[in-house]
Amino acid sequence: MNPVDPIILTAYLLCIAYFLWQIIKSFDDEFSIRVDEDALKKLLSEKKLDDEQKLEDVIGISFKFDKRYEFDKLKQLEIHITNKSNNHSIYVDWDYSTLTDLGGRSRRVTRLMPGVTTDLFQTQVFSTVTPNTTLKEKITAEDLLQRKQEKEKDSPLNLVFEVNKPLIDFKADKKKYEKFMQRAIELEFFLNLAFRLVGPTRALGGERFYVLCKFILNKYPWTVGLPWNPKK
Repeated sequence: MNPVDPIILTAYLLCIAYFLWQIIKSFDDEFSIRVDEDALKKLLSEKKLDDEQKLEDVIGISFKFDKRYEFDKLKQLEIHITNKSNNHSIYVDWDYSTLTDLGGRSRRVTRLMPGVTTDLFQTQVFSTVTPNTTLKEKITAEDLLQRKQEKEKDSPLNLVFEVNKPLIDFKADKKKYEKFMQRAIELEFFLNLAFRLVGPTRALGGERFYVLCKFILNKYPWTVGLPWNPKK
């Protein structure tokens, strides 16, 4: 055997191992997100309005998620708000609602609407959910929005907002990120929604009530990212 052959073989095997490791890393960036249903149901069942009516009899809240996401693909949340009452409207006060990041920093919620060109510092119009109907909206954090850049300098599309960052920065806390990548811990963040109930006995400027939703993030093993595993 040529004395150089073992060196060539070792180098070849190291290259194969390196490329396999890079392939694994490219798949190792997916997670699932879910709302803490038990905590939400408990809050709605225990919280009462000023007339002792349970919140669970008035409002229903749910979210729509894909089966899994890459770290940089979750940029918004799709929320469904159902009005279960027969004679009251629910007003969703977006300006008084907040999203936290993984460090607990509070951020104003922004409701996403196609072609929005208004100033971010302006007050958002509240959404109305009439009796026995469901509101479906997409929301994100205000700090993720920026003006859309177009080639034409004077194009009106330059005023349109777009989401340019992921909703969650996984690497904000490096220690938690490392444990999350090892699947040793879950990560969580919160959405605090502000509502008003308006009807025969409640005026438009009625007292706000808040519903806190907790989201839980779980890291998938790298094998989930293989092409034959569906994302939805």
